Amino acid sequence: MTLSWSALLPAAGDYRDATPPGSPSLVDALPLGHGLSLSVVADGDAGLHVVPLVAESRAGAGDGAAEGLVALLAEGDAAIGKFRVRAWHGVAVSGERAVTVDQTNESVIVGDAAVVKWMTQVPEGRHPAPSLLEHLEAAGFTGMPQPWGVVEWSPSPEAEPRLLATVAEYVADAVDGWTWAVEDVRAGTAGGGEAVGRLVADFHRALAPTARPAAAEEVAAWRTGAVADLERAIEVTEGAAGDLLVRHADAVRAAFAEIPESGLVMRVHGDLHVGQVLRAGGAASYDYRLTDFDGNPVVAPAERIREQPAALDVAGMAQSFTHAGIVTRKHNPDLDPVAVTAAAEAGRAAFLDAYRAGLGDAGALLDERLLRPFALRQVCREFTYAATHLPRWSYVPEAALLMALEES
Repeated sequence: MTLSWSALLPAAGDYRDATPPGSPSLVDALPLGHGLSLSVVADGDAGLHVVPLVAESRAGAGDGAAEGLVALLAEGDAAIGKFRVRAWHGVAVSGERAVTVDQTNESVIVGDAAVVKWMTQVPEGRHPAPSLLEHLEAAGFTGMPQPWGVVEWSPSPEAEPRLLATVAEYVADAVDGWTWAVEDVRAGTAGGGEAVGRLVADFHRALAPTARPAAAEEVAAWRTGAVADLERAIEVTEGAAGDLLVRHADAVRAAFAEIPESGLVMRVHGDLHVGQVLRAGGAASYDYRLTDFDGNPVVAPAERIREQPAALDVAGMAQSFTHAGIVTRKHNPDLDPVAVTAAAEAGRAAFLDAYRAGLGDAGALLDERLLRPFALRQVCREFTYAATHLPRWSYVPEAALLMALEES
């Protein structure tokens, strides 16, 4: 099969704006029927890419590759060559349309019932989503779009499986958290803070059987990892944002020095913020769902699957309510900034209160001592994310850093 990047580039993805160097070559392919396949394509030293193919070209929405994958999942678990199909739910449905928002990976809605997400690039090592979804399924957790299944691929029998695609329930009319949270703050309400607090508490209770005392080296890694996140942020952040970070680095290090020397770890989301919470339905009965179990994009792949303190998720979500207020102030200069900040912090407080209450007899999962240092660690990661992925986001960690340090 002769392949060319001009025929393989996705409509959205990490390499959509430039043709990768070298010539693509087909490494492996999972047949999806009717001349379609889910393929692994190599680009020399640049890595491996996930490409749904129709003949020798990339399959887009309407070509049937996503339909073919959903139909394959409907047949149940399967091992096909180096591919492993893990199916939990779903039926064969038809009709494809693209998800048009800008995103790192590429998604297709099938039959207004399921969302197929192609991973675009084959991630290094084991991906956190399959095993995490399996835990949640076994626990009966329903606060997420129902997972239908995943496809993994192992380059060799001894290699870790790599995630190529996921399929989950399509939640009609769902609104992204960075939209609904900002709308709520703009309206001057505490928003979905209470509902999200209950949702995250249910999520952690479902994962509570994975909790265990942290080993000494894991506890040490909380502090060294936080300092490393700060140093990484300083390294990649330039200009006024970089100067701000350097000026306050000692205060951030002092907060990291307060990280305790013992605690519990468990499976967590790892990248929890309001943007990972979909909201559907009307104001009288909003439905909130957790989504995107890929882990933090600025964290090394091997770390994304490690057990972590529950406070990592809680601090990240709480911090994001503050960030929603910063976003609202930025884009609504006509609003009273004091009132906007008050609404955002009310949402944050409602989240934390509802989360603590929702844990109930599992309250030991949350170590309150970790909330502030982990919030600052998240701010450092936001600096890195802005510098390496989304420069226009830089104003958020800049403001968040000052607010977090003022709280002390």
